[in-house]
Amino acid sequence: MVPKTERFEMRLDPRTVELIDNWADEHPEVASRAEAMRQLVEAGLAADASRGRLNPSRSEKLIIWLLTELLKQQEDYEDRETVKLIQDAIYGGHFWALEWELTGLFGPQNDKPHEVDFVTRTMTMWRQIERAAAKWTDKDRDRVEAETGRWNRDPKFDGFDGNEEGTYFSIARFLVRNMGRFEEFKNRSLNSHCNRVAEYRAMLAVYDRIEHRPTRDGLVLDDVIKILKHG
Repeated sequence: MVPKTERFEMRLDPRTVELIDNWADEHPEVASRAEAMRQLVEAGLAADASRGRLNPSRSEKLIIWLLTELLKQQEDYEDRETVKLIQDAIYGGHFWALEWELTGLFGPQNDKPHEVDFVTRTMTMWRQIERAAAKWTDKDRDRVEAETGRWNRDPKFDGFDGNEEGTYFSIARFLVRNMGRFEEFKNRSLNSHCNRVAEYRAMLAVYDRIEHRPTRDGLVLDDVIKILKHG
């Protein structure tokens, strides 16, 4: 679906206009009142979307860290894996992982941050692609190479760019190395050294249509070719 934009008028009282202008003055990168309004609306929507998620303050992080250090010193404390997960989550800022793993404490996590959702969907797609590719014959690989490029003769998930896609890269590594998910990728750096997000989004658009068909039983050769060609 093509994103829609719309121009509209908004009547604001003088006090609100003054507050907006004051905010814009504190942010010199904002070029106009309209841009200030756009950024303020986006910030408000983002805050609403994250409401209810675990997001401890700096002092709360310190308290949690000290408590986990105390637990580590208790010789009879058995759940050391959870302590390590908590410390890893604090150190890397991956608090979504605690909501994911500790559902008894936080309840089911139905609203993962969109970056986490995107990474897990991407890695699930690649898991299915690699499982399908493992069954290919040389003739199948010749066809894939001819239709999608020689780099796809043996398609592998190589992660995200560690510099420009750092958030996605960090989430992928945390899922594999700290949470034990997608273990088939654990011996890979997951740093693609080039941008991948746009390509994965295009691939997912095709994969989702295929995966949502009734009675799916893995990806066949034609499916993988369509995904690799983005349709």
